[in-house]
Amino acid sequence: MSSDLLEYVDIKETGGVLLGKSFVVDGFWNRFARVITHAHSDHLRGLRDSIIHSSLIIATPLTLELALELAGIPSNLRYLYKRKALPLDYNERVDVNGEYITLIPSNHIPGSAQVLVETSGYRIGYTGDFKLEGTPVMKGLDVLVIESTYGRPDYRRPFKQEVYELLVDSVNDGLLEGGPVVVYGYYGKLQEAMKILREHGVTEPFLMPPKMYRITKVIERYGYSVGEYYNTMSRDGRVLLSSTTRYVLFQHMNRAKYRNLRRGLNIILSGWEFHEPVKKVDRNTWLIALSDHADYDDLIKYVEEASPRLVVVDNSRQGEAYELARGIREKLGVEAIVLPSRN
Repeated sequence: MSSDLLEYVDIKETGGVLLGKSFVVDGFWNRFARVITHAHSDHLRGLRDSIIHSSLIIATPLTLELALELAGIPSNLRYLYKRKALPLDYNERVDVNGEYITLIPSNHIPGSAQVLVETSGYRIGYTGDFKLEGTPVMKGLDVLVIESTYGRPDYRRPFKQEVYELLVDSVNDGLLEGGPVVVYGYYGKLQEAMKILREHGVTEPFLMPPKMYRITKVIERYGYSVGEYYNTMSRDGRVLLSSTTRYVLFQHMNRAKYRNLRRGLNIILSGWEFHEPVKKVDRNTWLIALSDHADYDDLIKYVEEASPRLVVVDNSRQGEAYELARGIREKLGVEAIVLPSRN
Protein backbone atom coordinates (compact mmCIF):
# COMPACT_ATOMS: atom_id res chain seq x y z
CA MET A 1 0.00 0.00 0.00
CA SER A 2 1.27 3.48 -0.81
CA SER A 3 1.75 5.26 2.50
CA ASP A 4 1.59 8.56 0.65
CA LEU A 5 -2.13 8.00 -0.03
CA LEU A 6 -2.91 7.84 3.68
CA GLU A 7 -1.43 11.29 4.17
CA TYR A 8 -4.64 12.53 2.57
CA VAL A 9 -7.27 10.16 4.02
CA ASP A 10 -8.29 9.24 7.55
CA ILE A 11 -11.48 8.43 9.47
CA LYS A 12 -11.86 9.43 13.09
CA GLU A 13 -13.92 7.76 15.83
CA THR A 14 -16.10 10.90 15.77
CA GLY A 15 -17.27 9.89 12.30
CA GLY A 16 -15.21 12.60 10.65
CA VAL A 17 -13.87 11.50 7.26
CA LEU A 18 -10.70 13.48 6.55
CA LEU A 19 -10.07 14.13 2.86
CA GLY A 20 -7.09 16.11 1.60
CA LYS A 21 -5.72 18.73 3.99
CA SER A 22 -8.73 21.04 4.27
CA PHE A 23 -11.86 18.89 4.53
CA VAL A 24 -13.65 16.84 7.16
CA VAL A 25 -16.86 15.13 6.07
CA ASP A 26 -19.85 13.98 8.15
CA GLY A 27 -18.25 14.42 11.56
CA PHE A 28 -16.25 16.92 13.59
CA TRP A 29 -12.53 17.54 13.27
CA ASN A 30 -10.77 20.87 13.48
CA ARG A 31 -10.38 21.54 9.77
CA PHE A 32 -10.95 24.50 7.49
CA ALA A 33 -14.12 23.09 5.86
CA ARG A 34 -16.85 20.79 7.16
CA VAL A 35 -18.73 18.91 4.45
CA ILE A 36 -22.17 17.33 4.95
CA THR A 37 -23.14 14.56 2.52
CA HIS A 38 -26.77 14.43 3.72
CA ALA A 39 -29.01 15.32 6.61
CA HIS A 40 -29.29 12.04 8.53
CA SER A 41 -28.25 12.24 12.17
CA ASP A 42 -25.17 10.00 11.93
CA HIS A 43 -23.79 12.32 9.26
CA LEU A 44 -24.57 15.51 11.20
CA ARG A 45 -22.42 14.54 14.19
CA GLY A 46 -20.45 17.36 15.74
CA LEU A 47 -22.01 20.01 13.51
CA ARG A 48 -22.23 22.54 16.35
CA ASP A 49 -18.48 22.23 16.91
CA SER A 50 -17.87 22.52 13.17
CA ILE A 51 -19.91 25.72 13.04
CA ILE A 52 -17.64 27.20 15.70
CA HIS A 53 -14.26 25.89 14.52
CA SER A 54 -14.52 25.50 10.73
CA SER A 55 -14.49 28.40 8.28
CA LEU A 56 -16.85 26.80 5.76
CA ILE A 57 -19.83 24.44 5.94
CA ILE A 58 -20.22 22.80 2.53
CA ALA A 59 -23.23 20.83 1.23
CA THR A 60 -25.86 20.94 -1.47
CA PRO A 61 -28.35 23.78 -0.98
CA LEU A 62 -31.09 21.31 0.02
CA THR A 63 -28.90 19.54 2.59
CA LEU A 64 -27.88 22.86 4.14
CA GLU A 65 -31.55 23.73 4.65
CA LEU A 66 -32.48 20.28 5.95
CA ALA A 67 -29.63 20.42 8.46
CA LEU A 68 -31.17 23.54 9.94
CA GLU A 69 -34.33 21.53 10.64
CA LEU A 70 -32.72 18.28 11.74
CA ALA A 71 -29.38 19.03 13.41
CA GLY A 72 -30.72 20.82 16.46
CA ILE A 73 -28.58 23.89 15.80
CA PRO A 74 -29.18 26.30 18.71
CA SER A 75 -30.47 29.76 17.92
CA ASN A 76 -27.19 31.44 18.88
CA LEU A 77 -25.33 29.45 16.18
CA ARG A 78 -27.85 29.63 13.35
CA TYR A 79 -26.61 32.99 12.07
CA LEU A 80 -23.01 31.77 12.12
CA TYR A 81 -24.04 28.58 10.31
CA LYS A 82 -25.73 30.57 7.54
CA ARG A 83 -22.75 32.92 7.24
CA LYS A 84 -20.28 30.04 6.87
CA ALA A 85 -22.49 27.93 4.59
CA LEU A 86 -21.15 27.35 1.08
CA PRO A 87 -23.91 25.75 -1.03
CA LEU A 88 -22.57 23.71 -3.95
CA ASP A 89 -24.68 22.44 -6.80
CA TYR A 90 -23.98 18.96 -8.07
CA ASN A 91 -20.84 18.73 -10.25
CA GLU A 92 -19.74 22.28 -9.35
CA ARG A 93 -15.95 22.20 -8.86
CA VAL A 94 -14.63 24.71 -6.32
CA ASP A 95 -11.11 25.62 -5.18
CA VAL A 96 -10.67 25.62 -1.39
CA ASN A 97 -7.13 26.37 -0.20
CA GLY A 98 -5.64 24.99 -3.42
CA GLU A 99 -7.66 21.77 -3.26
CA TYR A 100 -10.71 21.11 -5.41
CA ILE A 101 -14.00 19.76 -4.10
CA THR A 102 -16.95 18.51 -6.16
CA LEU A 103 -20.28 17.17 -4.90
CA ILE A 104 -21.64 14.34 -7.04
CA PRO A 105 -25.23 13.04 -6.91
CA SER A 106 -25.98 10.18 -4.54
CA ASN A 107 -29.31 8.38 -4.72
CA HIS A 108 -29.85 8.14 -0.97
CA ILE A 109 -32.19 10.90 0.23
CA PRO A 110 -33.06 14.27 -1.32
CA GLY A 111 -29.97 16.49 -1.40
CA SER A 112 -27.48 13.71 -0.66
CA ALA A 113 -24.08 13.78 -2.32
CA GLN A 114 -20.82 11.98 -2.82
CA VAL A 115 -17.61 13.97 -2.33
CA LEU A 116 -14.64 14.18 -4.70
CA VAL A 117 -11.48 15.94 -3.51
CA GLU A 118 -8.51 16.60 -5.80
CA THR A 119 -5.28 17.39 -3.99
CA SER A 120 -1.55 17.18 -4.75
CA GLY A 121 -2.21 15.16 -7.90
CA TYR A 122 -4.51 12.66 -6.14
CA ARG A 123 -8.22 12.03 -6.64
CA ILE A 124 -10.02 10.94 -3.47
CA GLY A 125 -13.71 10.04 -3.42
CA TYR A 126 -16.14 9.37 -0.58
CA THR A 127 -19.50 7.79 -1.39
CA GLY A 128 -21.36 8.74 1.78
CA ASP A 129 -24.55 6.64 1.91
CA PHE A 130 -25.98 5.69 -1.48
CA LYS A 131 -28.15 3.37 -3.53
CA LEU A 132 -26.34 2.14 -6.62
CA GLU A 133 -29.24 2.69 -9.01
CA GLY A 134 -29.15 6.34 -10.07
CA THR A 135 -25.76 7.07 -8.44
CA PRO A 136 -22.84 7.97 -10.75
CA VAL A 137 -19.74 5.91 -10.00
CA MET A 138 -16.62 7.99 -9.35
CA LYS A 139 -13.77 6.70 -11.51
CA GLY A 140 -10.07 7.39 -11.88
CA LEU A 141 -9.67 7.50 -8.10
CA ASP A 142 -6.52 6.96 -6.13
CA VAL A 143 -8.58 6.33 -2.98
CA LEU A 144 -12.24 5.43 -2.61
CA VAL A 145 -13.82 5.78 0.85
CA ILE A 146 -17.02 3.71 0.94
CA GLU A 147 -19.85 3.15 3.40
CA SER A 148 -20.44 -0.34 4.86
CA THR A 149 -24.01 -0.33 6.22
CA TYR A 150 -24.92 -3.57 4.43
CA GLY A 151 -21.37 -4.86 4.15
CA ARG A 152 -22.07 -8.51 4.99
CA PRO A 153 -22.39 -11.06 2.16
CA ASP A 154 -25.85 -12.14 3.38
CA TYR A 155 -27.15 -8.56 3.18
CA ARG A 156 -28.52 -9.00 -0.33
CA ARG A 157 -31.88 -7.89 -1.72
CA PRO A 158 -32.73 -9.71 -4.96
CA PHE A 159 -36.16 -8.06 -5.06
CA LYS A 160 -35.20 -4.36 -5.31
CA GLN A 161 -37.43 -3.57 -8.29
CA GLU A 162 -40.51 -5.20 -6.78
CA VAL A 163 -40.62 -3.05 -3.67
CA TYR A 164 -42.03 0.14 -5.24
CA GLU A 165 -45.03 -1.67 -6.73
CA LEU A 166 -45.64 -3.59 -3.52
CA LEU A 167 -45.60 -0.35 -1.52
CA VAL A 168 -48.17 1.21 -3.86
CA ASP A 169 -50.35 -1.92 -3.84
CA SER A 170 -50.27 -2.13 -0.05
CA VAL A 171 -51.27 1.52 0.37
CA ASN A 172 -54.07 1.19 -2.20
CA ASP A 173 -55.36 -1.96 -0.48
CA GLY A 174 -55.41 -0.17 2.87
CA LEU A 175 -57.30 2.78 1.41
CA LEU A 176 -59.82 0.48 -0.30
CA GLU A 177 -60.46 -1.14 3.07
CA GLY A 178 -61.42 2.33 4.33
CA GLY A 179 -58.11 3.51 5.73
CA PRO A 180 -56.35 5.15 7.28
CA VAL A 181 -52.89 4.03 6.15
CA VAL A 182 -50.01 5.02 8.42
CA VAL A 183 -46.48 4.81 7.01
CA TYR A 184 -43.51 4.78 9.40
CA GLY A 185 -39.94 5.53 8.38
CA TYR A 186 -37.07 8.00 8.57
CA TYR A 187 -36.78 11.49 7.12
CA GLY A 188 -35.83 11.34 3.49
CA LYS A 189 -37.07 7.78 3.04
CA LEU A 190 -40.61 8.92 3.86
CA GLN A 191 -40.41 11.71 1.30
CA GLU A 192 -39.19 9.14 -1.24
CA ALA A 193 -42.24 7.02 -0.39
CA MET A 194 -44.50 10.04 -0.89
CA LYS A 195 -42.98 10.63 -4.32
CA ILE A 196 -43.36 6.96 -5.30
CA LEU A 197 -47.00 6.90 -4.25
CA ARG A 198 -47.86 10.07 -6.19
CA GLU A 199 -46.03 8.85 -9.30
CA HIS A 200 -48.08 5.64 -9.16
CA GLY A 201 -51.44 7.33 -8.93
CA VAL A 202 -52.23 7.57 -5.21
CA THR A 203 -54.29 10.77 -4.92
CA GLU A 204 -55.61 10.69 -1.33
CA PRO A 205 -54.34 13.48 0.94
CA PHE A 206 -51.12 13.02 2.87
CA LEU A 207 -50.94 14.03 6.52
CA MET A 208 -47.84 14.47 8.65
CA PRO A 209 -46.77 16.02 11.97
CA PRO A 210 -45.38 19.58 12.04
CA LYS A 211 -41.65 18.79 11.84
CA MET A 212 -42.13 16.41 8.93
CA TYR A 213 -44.37 18.98 7.25
CA ARG A 214 -41.61 21.59 7.48
CA ILE A 215 -39.05 19.15 6.07
CA THR A 216 -41.37 18.20 3.23
CA LYS A 217 -41.90 21.90 2.44
CA VAL A 218 -38.12 22.36 2.17
CA ILE A 219 -37.73 19.31 -0.07
CA GLU A 220 -40.65 20.37 -2.27
CA ARG A 221 -38.93 23.69 -3.02
CA TYR A 222 -36.20 21.68 -4.73
CA GLY A 223 -38.50 19.89 -7.14
CA TYR A 224 -39.74 16.91 -5.11
CA SER A 225 -43.47 17.31 -5.69
CA VAL A 226 -45.67 15.38 -3.25
CA GLY A 227 -49.08 16.78 -4.17
CA GLU A 228 -51.73 17.48 -1.53
CA TYR A 229 -50.40 17.28 2.02
CA TYR A 230 -51.29 18.77 5.39
CA ASN A 231 -49.84 19.46 8.80
CA THR A 232 -51.79 17.38 11.35
CA MET A 233 -51.83 20.38 13.69
CA SER A 234 -53.25 22.81 11.11
CA ARG A 235 -56.95 23.58 10.80
CA ASP A 236 -57.24 21.67 7.50
CA GLY A 237 -55.29 18.74 8.91
CA ARG A 238 -57.50 18.48 11.99
CA VAL A 239 -60.63 18.62 9.81
CA LEU A 240 -59.36 15.74 7.67
CA LEU A 241 -58.44 13.66 10.70
CA SER A 242 -61.92 14.11 12.18
CA SER A 243 -64.00 13.79 8.98
CA THR A 244 -62.49 10.90 7.00
CA THR A 245 -60.18 7.91 7.21
CA ARG A 246 -59.18 7.92 3.54
CA TYR A 247 -55.76 9.46 3.94
CA VAL A 248 -52.12 8.42 4.29
CA LEU A 249 -50.43 9.54 7.50
CA PHE A 250 -46.62 9.64 7.59
CA GLN A 251 -44.91 9.21 10.95
CA HIS A 252 -41.27 9.03 12.04
CA MET A 253 -40.00 5.52 12.78
CA ASN A 254 -39.77 6.25 16.49
CA ARG A 255 -43.61 6.36 16.57
CA ALA A 256 -44.01 2.82 15.19
CA LYS A 257 -44.06 1.21 18.63
CA TYR A 258 -47.15 3.28 19.44
CA ARG A 259 -49.06 2.26 16.29
CA ASN A 260 -52.76 1.41 16.38
CA LEU A 261 -53.08 -2.39 16.31
CA ARG A 262 -56.84 -2.45 15.77
CA ARG A 263 -57.65 0.16 13.13
CA GLY A 264 -56.44 0.84 9.61
CA LEU A 265 -53.20 -0.38 8.02
CA ASN A 266 -49.67 0.22 9.31
CA ILE A 267 -46.66 0.08 6.98
CA ILE A 268 -43.12 0.11 8.36
CA LEU A 269 -40.36 0.96 5.86
CA SER A 270 -37.10 -0.78 6.72
CA GLY A 271 -33.97 -1.75 4.84
CA TRP A 272 -33.22 -4.48 7.38
CA GLU A 273 -35.13 -7.21 5.53
CA PHE A 274 -33.35 -9.45 3.04
CA HIS A 275 -35.61 -12.49 2.61
CA GLU A 276 -38.98 -11.05 1.55
CA PRO A 277 -39.99 -7.71 0.04
CA VAL A 278 -43.07 -7.61 2.28
CA LYS A 279 -43.48 -9.31 5.64
CA LYS A 280 -46.46 -9.39 7.99
CA VAL A 281 -45.62 -8.13 11.49
CA ASP A 282 -49.06 -8.39 13.13
CA ARG A 283 -52.73 -8.39 12.14
CA ASN A 284 -52.65 -4.92 10.55
CA THR A 285 -48.92 -4.16 10.16
CA TRP A 286 -46.68 -4.92 7.21
CA LEU A 287 -42.94 -4.35 6.91
CA ILE A 288 -41.83 -3.30 3.43
CA ALA A 289 -38.14 -3.59 2.51
CA LEU A 290 -37.71 -0.10 1.06
CA SER A 291 -34.05 0.76 1.52
CA ASP A 292 -32.05 3.89 0.80
CA HIS A 293 -28.70 2.04 1.02
CA ALA A 294 -26.68 -0.13 -1.34
CA ASP A 295 -26.75 -3.81 -0.40
CA TYR A 296 -23.64 -6.01 -0.36
CA ASP A 297 -23.73 -6.77 -4.09
CA ASP A 298 -24.14 -3.08 -4.91
CA LEU A 299 -21.19 -2.10 -2.71
CA ILE A 300 -18.97 -4.66 -4.43
CA LYS A 301 -20.21 -3.57 -7.86
CA TYR A 302 -19.48 0.10 -7.09
CA VAL A 303 -15.87 -0.72 -6.19
CA GLU A 304 -15.53 -2.91 -9.28
CA GLU A 305 -16.71 -0.11 -11.57
CA ALA A 306 -14.68 2.57 -9.78
CA SER A 307 -11.49 0.47 -9.83
CA PRO A 308 -9.53 2.65 -7.36
CA ARG A 309 -5.95 2.03 -6.26
CA LEU A 310 -7.04 1.76 -2.63
CA VAL A 311 -10.38 1.35 -0.85
CA VAL A 312 -10.93 2.65 2.68
CA VAL A 313 -14.04 1.19 4.31
CA ASP A 314 -15.79 3.47 6.80
CA ASN A 315 -15.92 1.81 10.22
CA SER A 316 -17.12 4.85 12.19
CA ARG A 317 -20.85 4.24 11.67
CA GLN A 318 -23.21 1.29 11.72
CA GLY A 319 -22.00 -1.36 9.29
CA GLU A 320 -19.86 -4.39 8.55
CA ALA A 321 -16.59 -2.78 7.53
CA TYR A 322 -14.26 -5.76 7.98
CA GLU A 323 -16.56 -8.13 6.08
CA LEU A 324 -16.83 -5.68 3.20
CA ALA A 325 -13.07 -5.05 3.05
CA ARG A 326 -12.47 -8.81 2.97
CA GLY A 327 -14.96 -9.23 0.12
CA ILE A 328 -13.36 -6.42 -1.88
CA ARG A 329 -9.91 -8.01 -1.54
CA GLU A 330 -11.07 -11.55 -2.30
CA LYS A 331 -13.58 -10.85 -5.07
CA LEU A 332 -11.87 -7.95 -6.84
CA GLY A 333 -8.20 -8.16 -5.86
CA VAL A 334 -8.33 -4.50 -4.83
CA GLU A 335 -6.43 -3.38 -1.76
CA ALA A 336 -8.93 -2.51 1.00
CA ILE A 337 -8.38 -1.33 4.57
CA VAL A 338 -10.72 -0.41 7.42
CA LEU A 339 -10.64 2.92 9.26
CA PRO A 340 -10.82 3.56 12.09
CA SER A 341 -9.21 0.22 12.91
CA ARG A 342 -10.59 -1.50 16.00
CA ASN A 343 -8.52 -4.68 15.98
